[in-house]
Amino acid sequence: MTDPLALLPLAIAAGGGRVGPFDASQLVAAGLTLLQRSAPLVRALAGRRSAILLPSGPAFLVALAASEGRGALLLDGTSPPALIAWQLADADVGAVFTTEALVPRLPSDTPVVLLDDAPRVARVIVPDRIMNIDLGSHHGLSLEGDTATRGRDEECIAAYMPSGDRQVWSHRVLIAAGRAAVAELLLTPVDHVLSLLPCRDSEAVAVCLAAPLFAGARVTMRSPISVADVRHAVDHDDVTMIAARWRTETGIRVTAFSVANAVQQLRDGNLILTDA
Repeated sequence: MTDPLALLPLAIAAGGGRVGPFDASQLVAAGLTLLQRSAPLVRALAGRRSAILLPSGPAFLVALAASEGRGALLLDGTSPPALIAWQLADADVGAVFTTEALVPRLPSDTPVVLLDDAPRVARVIVPDRIMNIDLGSHHGLSLEGDTATRGRDEECIAAYMPSGDRQVWSHRVLIAAGRAAVAELLLTPVDHVLSLLPCRDSEAVAVCLAAPLFAGARVTMRSPISVADVRHAVDHDDVTMIAARWRTETGIRVTAFSVANAVQQLRDGNLILTDA
């Protein structure tokens, strides 16, 4: 029998970390509950990908867990609606996890799951039907498995490159990348990682989200508009590390620095906010 921790969302849940005020296991449990309680959503996704169009925050992990058994296409909310429509059709997406504010960027007939109030409740909107789904008591998951298991080779996420090509990443690749980042960054459960990248590419998912949660750390996800916003967060939110896209000696990388190092990097102008 395949180890349940070979799936990225369940491996994240087993780490014991937190996203904002929520346990990661609570968010994953909410996503799995959403699938269990919404037959119309399961039918819409049958044999097809899901898609995620969300701002930075805990709802991303709910959506990733609710995409269990299929790849999740990561959408860029700044893309023109016509391009988003083409990507949904090209990737054969059955439903999109999003928010009410972002629905106008989608084709009008797209089945959507609104996660504005996740992990408490989700709203499923499919043709001729609207359902409010109670996502449960949110006590998290009881998971048993090998935390060193290799991930499955099945598709976990997909995204379109600037070239227009669609690239996919498996659970195995993302789990390995997340574990490598834990070791490189020396992440521990006492860390509070401020993630400045939206989870719409593989590096952000692995380094900014999965790695801290594998280590049992806390993650706060934000999309700052200026370096001043970042400095304010460092001064007021008990942050120990900042995960972002930085200019480094080896080139532009998605990585994390301790606060002391990050402050120096900010002074040197090495933080890249254009993708945040």
